Order: sequence, then C-alpha cells, then structure tokens
Amino acid sequence: MGKKKRDSGLYYFILEIFSIFLGVTIAFLASHWNDVRKDRITEQKILAELKVELGTDLSDVQNNINGHQMGLKAVNLFQRYCSGENVSLDSLGFFYERLHRDYLSITNTTAYETLKSKGLEIITNEDLRNDIVKLYDFEYEILEKLEEQYRPAQFHQNYFAILNKHFKNHMKVEASRVLFTRQYGQKPDTEIMMIFREIDSWRNFLMASYRQTQESIANLTRQIDAELEED
Repeated sequence: MGKKKRDSGLYYFILEIFSIFLGVTIAFLASHWNDVRKDRITEQKILAELKVELGTDLSDVQNNINGHQMGLKAVNLFQRYCSGENVSLDSLGFFYERLHRDYLSITNTTAYETLKSKGLEIITNEDLRNDIVKLYDFEYEILEKLEEQYRPAQFHQNYFAILNKHFKNHMKVEASRVLFTRQYGQKPDTEIMMIFREIDSWRNFLMASYRQTQESIANLTRQIDAELEED
C-alpha cells in the first residue's frame, strides 16, 4: 500500500513538472510568435512606405532625365548656330538657360531612415534588404555627388560667365527673358565649341547614371510588391 502511494505521488510530481515545463514552453512560443508577428507587421508597413517614396523618386529621376535631354537639345541647337546655320532666334533664347542649367538629385529617405532605426534585419528577405541598402547608400549617394558636387558636371558654375561673355553681342535681356538678336555670322569659336562638347558629354553621362538608377528603383519596387503579396 505504501509503495503504491509513493508511485502515485511520483507520477503526480512528474506530471506537475511536465505541466509547468509545457506551460513555460507554450508561453515562450506564444511570446516569440507575437514578436515575429509584430516585426512582420512593421516590415510590411515600412515596405509599403518605401514603395510610395520610390514612386516619387522615380518621377523625380525622370524629371531630371528630361531636363538633361533638354540640355542636349540646347547643345545641338547652339552647335548649329555657332557653325553658321540660320536657326530660330526665339528658340535660342528659350534654350539658352537650358544650356547651362543644373539639377538637384532629390530623393525621399524618410522610410529608409525609419528602417535603419528599427534595424535593417527586420527585412527578412536578404536579397531585398541588400538591394535596398545598395540603392539608398550607394546609387542615390553617387547621383547626388555627380549632380551637385562633381566639378565637371557643374554647368552653371563652369560655363555661365564664359557663355555670357561670348554671346553678349548677340543677345539682350527683356522682362527677365534672354533674347538673341542676330545670327552668329562668324567662324566657329574653338573654345565655345569645346564647351558644347563638354556639356554634351557630361549630360549623357548623367543621363546614363539616372537610367541605371531608374532600373534599380523599378526592380526594387517589383521585389517589394512580391514581398507584400506574400501576406
């Protein structure tokens, strides 16, 4: 009888220990699952915000590409003008400012800064995480430096004074508008033609950089869409 009581007591003791262990394990798993769920919700929210900002960035990039394309048209027009061709003087006035205009590389980084504050590892897809970092910390930074800091691409700073000095007898300013008053009518000037060549070269280089970034933004947006669709 005593042996049965001991066996019964041991059985209930083991059962109690197992019940405690099971309860602790379930509580731990529940807490872990809740943390994972919260992280996933945060991840999805940040990705959705990134997608919106990438759409705005894509539009800004296209606007700058359009601006540099206008700059290339201006180069072509002034090359013809300075080569002795008769061109529309009204067109010259319109394109003159586009000839030396610079642009700002504008990017939206609010969502990315939020991501960094939460920890990059919250993005569970490693390829997606790496592509996000590459775009924001590498490609955007290069564009900004090229567009706003790299000396050869600072068209206004480099060429505005020279262009004004060269064309001062061919134009006037009325109501804040530049108007060309006569055809070039002289032998092409080597210095000014070299300036046109430099502007053409660097604008093409900048456009190629912007187009590469366009592809990266489009690719990243597709990756984000695929990640968001998983839920």
